[in-house]
Amino acid sequence: MSKQTKEEYEVTKDNIFADLGLDQPEELLARAKLLHEVGSLIKASNKTQKEVAVKLGITQPKVSMLVSGQLSAFSTDTLLHYLFILGCEVQIRIKKPRTRARIFSNTGHIIACC
Repeated sequence: MSKQTKEEYEVTKDNIFADLGLDQPEELLARAKLLHEVGSLIKASNKTQKEVAVKLGITQPKVSMLVSGQLSAFSTDTLLHYLFILGCEVQIRIKKPRTRARIFSNTGHIIACC
């Protein structure tokens, strides 16, 4: 009889990319959220991957990568473009630092809200 081992893990409530110590975690999290939305819309469309590929102007394997969540394959710009084609209204809001002294004093935040 083999012993069952308890796997140890840590639950994160914030940014998994920051917890993993990756570079540019806010950008990665925003891109992951965009990718999730693109994939969800593709699945909800009830179209085949070939049909989606034609609409997006890409190959079927690229559509498969979108649906399976392969983050490294897509830039933020590309994902925003796909959201536009899928019929989404995409808004970008920039909130500047309140004073000149705050420019470069802190890093900003990138938030993708859907």
